[in-house]
Amino acid sequence: MRGFLLPLVNTGLALLLAFALGAVAMWISGYDPVLSYRSMLLTPLSDQTYLFSALAFSAPILLTGLTFAVGLRAGLFNIGAEGQAYMGALGAVVAAYLVRDVLALPFAVLLGLVFATAWSAVPALLKSWRGVNEVVSTIMMNWTAYWLVIMAVSTVFANPLQPEESVKMPEAARLTPLVPGTDLTLAVPLAYLTAVLIYIFLRYSVWGYRISISGQNPTVAKAYGLRPEQAVLVAFGIGALTAGLAGVLQVAARPPSYSLARNLANVYGLGFDGITAAMLGRGHPIGVLFASVFLGILQEGARHMQIEAGTPFEFVKMIQGLLILFLALQMLRKI
Repeated sequence: MRGFLLPLVNTGLALLLAFALGAVAMWISGYDPVLSYRSMLLTPLSDQTYLFSALAFSAPILLTGLTFAVGLRAGLFNIGAEGQAYMGALGAVVAAYLVRDVLALPFAVLLGLVFATAWSAVPALLKSWRGVNEVVSTIMMNWTAYWLVIMAVSTVFANPLQPEESVKMPEAARLTPLVPGTDLTLAVPLAYLTAVLIYIFLRYSVWGYRISISGQNPTVAKAYGLRPEQAVLVAFGIGALTAGLAGVLQVAARPPSYSLARNLANVYGLGFDGITAAMLGRGHPIGVLFASVFLGILQEGARHMQIEAGTPFEFVKMIQGLLILFLALQMLRKI
């Protein structure tokens, strides 16, 4: 019981500290912390439309969070979900450019996953074959993907009618709202189902066992006849699939635009939000699911905080940064 409660207590303490320091920063900056937090945390729960919007925000955060969580299980600090989400979104845009009927959706999923997996293969192979630190290689790949996708969306795949965005997903291939007037699409249950499947894979499959053992102690894994470098490749591959899916769904399942913004605004930061969710969920797929819902509420609440309290959106990002800091300090104490 103690082993179960202690992580919850530590997570709760990290949340309290982050929100307390956030309140101090708001007060010093001349904003009302009580009104700000009430708008941020309670308003999204007060209306069905707001709640469904929060769940829509949670879906891509969950998928990129799974990328980081699976990496942690394999002993990796894989922060490449950001760039892989960009590539997944680019795959969806290319599919929308080439196919203009209902087949654009499966083609978008296929291309998005292929692009993201190919992008992930570089740091995966560098780590597995040469021992290159995955933090360095994934950061480099993230920025390369960022500028590559911006160039593609600004030139070949630009929407001639609206140059600030890419070509749109064909109407027949869009995942439309399950509840009219909301942002809730099939992307949300699909993301949640993915988390459950990842949990089952890690918990009950042979490769899930190999990934866990290799991540906990590569020396012991080798003694059992396992090859930790293979676990690294599998963990990178699974992470690329979930991050790529996040990018695809931001194009195919996010009304009303159904496109990729020229400045990547609708995918930018998803990978880093996923890191917060993964750390808040303690690397457990179901924990990451609940953490992503919480972060989705914060994302939706930030909009209401700006309107109702006049508090800038950036305070939410500050709180997320503090959360990562406090959770990372807790992880360092265990090393």
